[in-house]
Formats: sequence, structure tokens, C-alpha cells
Amino acid sequence: MDIVVTGLGHRLAPVALREDLAKCGLGEGRGLLKLCTLGIISEGLVISTCNRVEIVAVGPGTMDPVPELLGLMAQASGYGEDELKPYAHAYRDLEAVGYLFRVAAGLDSQVLGEPQILGQVKEAFRTATRYRTVGPVVSKLFHKSFQTAKRIRSETELATGTVSMASVATLSAAAFLGGLVGKTAVIVGSGEMASLAATHLKAKGVGSLTVYGRSLERAQALARKVDGRAGSLEDLLADPVGKLAGADLMVTAVGALEPVITAEKLKRIGPASLLIIDLGVPRNVEASVGDIPGITLKDVDGLGEVVRENQASRLKEAEKALAIVDDEVAKFSRWLSSLATSPTIKDLIGLAEQARLVELERTVAKNGFSPEQVEALETMSRALVRRILHNPLTFAKSCHRHGRSDYRLDVFRRVFGLDG
Repeated sequence: MDIVVTGLGHRLAPVALREDLAKCGLGEGRGLLKLCTLGIISEGLVISTCNRVEIVAVGPGTMDPVPELLGLMAQASGYGEDELKPYAHAYRDLEAVGYLFRVAAGLDSQVLGEPQILGQVKEAFRTATRYRTVGPVVSKLFHKSFQTAKRIRSETELATGTVSMASVATLSAAAFLGGLVGKTAVIVGSGEMASLAATHLKAKGVGSLTVYGRSLERAQALARKVDGRAGSLEDLLADPVGKLAGADLMVTAVGALEPVITAEKLKRIGPASLLIIDLGVPRNVEASVGDIPGITLKDVDGLGEVVRENQASRLKEAEKALAIVDDEVAKFSRWLSSLATSPTIKDLIGLAEQARLVELERTVAKNGFSPEQVEALETMSRALVRRILHNPLTFAKSCHRHGRSDYRLDVFRRVFGLDG
């Protein structure tokens, strides 16, 4: 059995490539279901976020599933495998386990310690459960990743302070605009990221805040929360130049496969200065918008300097968090090893029970015992088997705690003739 995590993440892959993978629908699970049917993997799921598109899978151990998984990504996205390979990473076995635990805890995010990733990992698990590509190993692996993230939050201060792309966007905007007090801002979107951005902007003293969303009702609810105004995304797109007149800042955070803000829409914006921060992946704003005079456009990869400053203040807490990850990986390793002992324990108990029943039946047939005597023999023979098996079973259960568990179990099975 092999555990692998492979895909593309923010450390190697540019946002343009990540957004193409995010748009290809790989996270829906149909491709993985096909690989499970073919026996290439036995379990698996896809994590698709603004930072990464990755496949977590369990293979049968007879072949390396990574090439097939990357091939699935290439087929779904329309890229060639050779185009993806320079940006791809692959982790195997306990290295893969540790990597997934770090991802769930926000230790591999662009903003160190950001909590939103845990919800995204949980959603990936729920999606895979619906497609029935989750088995016992992936289920245990992901529930342990959730527990690890929870433990890190409770035992470290990794998640305090600036821990989201929305808060980083606010810091970046404040630095670019010379502060946010009294500034006019527009939020495009009404989901979790948009709500975080609006909250941070309000806390930094933005004077006027307008929220535009696909759902006017949700936009109005968010606007009430931050004492702002609301409108529909349709209204904004009908007259973007008019709606953005006088705005200093626009932050976009819409879940869309294609840009909702295009250069064609904004080309008449004039000489006014407007900073646009696009938090969407796939991106919400066409890259060519940044070429329009008077507009400065930043996407998630363009916030790198603020992200790096944020990382520096968290390194000590990250070290504590990594120690917790190592501890949890060791626990998971022991659980994995214990899986190898379970069939041996079952086989030994079955062998002993079969022998007990054969001898009991033979003894009863020869002596014509009464029902009461048969019951007494039954009780005595069960107790005898339990006593005889106590030490062997204790030994078998302990095998997974030793580095040479495969060798020890092999010898154990040979001694008791469990392989026929």
C-alpha cells in the first residue's frame, strides 16, 4: 500500500496555471472514480484551493500511481504532462502524511497559519465521500489531519494576527494608498473571503464601503455588517465606470471560472487612480486590466512581499506546530503498521478456534457426554485457548512498534503455519 500526494501548489506553479487546473472540474471526483475502478488507486480525493490543486491517493503498492495521477490532471486541464511536470510535486508514504497535516493546519499556505484551508480540506473530503472514493486509510488520514490542525490551534499561537489573504490584502492596500482612513472601497463578492476583506477594511477606517454580489440579499447582509451599501454584481457590470467613480480600492473575491471584471468594461475609467486586489483563483479580473492607465492590479501572487513579512513574525509558532505534526505523523505511522498485524491476529485466532472445535467434536463423539458435560468442556476449551494464545497475540500486536515488523510477522506466521 502506498500513500501519495501529488499536484501543483503555490510554491512552484504560477497563478495562471493553478487557475486553469482549478477550472477543469477535477475536484468533482469522476476521474478518481475511474482510476479506482481500474485498480490504479484504491482510494483518493482532490484538494482544490487558490493555493493548490492536489490529489491525495492510496495505491495498491504494486505500481507507482503518481504518473497516472499527473496524467489525469493533464487530461482534465488540457495541458501536456510535460508542461505540468516542472511545476508538480509528489510526496509518498509518511512524507505525504506529514505534508497533508501541514496543509490542513495552514503551514503550507501563502499566509502561514491561515484557517480557511481547513474548511476547504474538509469540503474536499465531503465531496470524495459523495463519490465513494474514500476508504478506511484516506478516512483515517483526513480525520487525523483535522485533529492535528485543531491541536495546533489550541497549543500554539500560529493563527493569531494576520492569517488570511483578506487581511494581507488590507495591509497591502494600506501600504499602497498611504493608509485606508477615509478611503472609498468596493468589495466584489459576498462569500467568506469577501466578508473577511470587508471586515478588515472597516477595521482599518475605510470611509465608504460598497458590496456588490451575485445575490443582492447576501450583499445587503454583508453591507449591514460593515455599515456599508450594497448592490448586485449585475448592476456593477452594467456600469462599472460609473459605480467605481471616486473609488480608491476594489477587492474581488468571487467564485467564478472566468473573469467577471474585464478590460473592455474598465477601459473608459479615465485618469483616476484605482487599486484592484484580486483574491480569486481562478482570477476574477482580466490580467490586461492592469495595463489600463490609472489602474494598479494585484493578484494573490502579487501580494508576496506582505506575505513574507507576515511569515517572519510566525516562525517560532511554526516550529512548535511542526513538532506537533511530527508527533501526529508518528501516531499515524503506528496505526498504519498495526494494519499489517490485524490479518495475522485474525488468522491465528481462527486456526486455534478451528482446532478447538475439531478436538471438542471428536471427544464428545467418543464419550457420549451429557449436555451439561459438553457445556463444561466448551467453557474449559475456550479458556484454555485464550490462555495459550495470550503471549503470541501480545507479541503479534507489538510487532508494529518495531522497525522490522514485516520480518517479525513473517517469522511469526511461519512458526504457526498460518500461510498453509
